[in-house]
Amino acid sequence: MRIRLGARKALGLYFLILICIQAIGLLHFLKKPEFHKGIILAIFLGTILPIILGLAFMRFVQVA
Repeated sequence: MRIRLGARKALGLYFLILICIQAIGLLHFLKKPEFHKGIILAIFLGTILPIILGLAFMRFVQVA
């Protein structure tokens, strides 16, 4: 499978955004550790947000 340079940059940007958001969530949880807030944060940042971002990137980037 060949991926164009623009798609590679977009994929790199996608992973960079996910890593930054995960780091922000982790720092927020370490600052105020609460079990219920941690579960909600983990579900949102670990599942829902990557799916939404992936769908948004798939809409704008075509993999040839």
